[in-house]
Amino acid sequence: MHKVGKFFSATVVVSTLVLGSTAAYVTTSSSVTHAAEQVQKWGHGEGGASGVSTESTTNLKTVTPWYNYEGYTTYDPSFTQDYNFVRALKYDNVGIDGYKVDTSAKSGVDHSKKVYDTTVDYNSDNKVVQITFFTKPDSVSKDTFKKAHTSNKITDEGKLGNKDGTFVKYGTNNGFYTAYFDQNDYLTEITIGQ
Repeated sequence: MHKVGKFFSATVVVSTLVLGSTAAYVTTSSSVTHAAEQVQKWGHGEGGASGVSTESTTNLKTVTPWYNYEGYTTYDPSFTQDYNFVRALKYDNVGIDGYKVDTSAKSGVDHSKKVYDTTVDYNSDNKVVQITFFTKPDSVSKDTFKKAHTSNKITDEGKLGNKDGTFVKYGTNNGFYTAYFDQNDYLTEITIGQ
């Protein structure tokens, strides 16, 4: 019976990883099950702007596009090209692990906090002024990224100072975001700021 439980747990983990779904909870204390539970922490994003109130279709309202990503941003970089993510960036309405840049806050970084693979920078009033997160290496080319973000305006583009690599900076309604690329033109990190 103990072997059957381990086999079942391993099957859950393998099918979860292959299919990309959330892990099922299995009550056992094996290391295989702990790995399955970790899948839930790797990350997922969601967002949208339907333009319609969910309460009533007769009472139409505009909804500011929003996007929230939870977990490790280096797990799956496809969210960086998601239409909802791109639109929400333009409207300064992206949350990463529950943190969102306050574009009306006083600028200047006073202290930082690390959450998963994301750095959240605060001003002296404890308001979030910048978020920087890494992406999965060698996954998103510069051309693919720029194509997905064509609806947002490029405000600056060039080579990184003493490092090999380039950057593309985009303007948003009240702030900016900058994508950084390695020497092979693959996305490495994104900074969202005011």
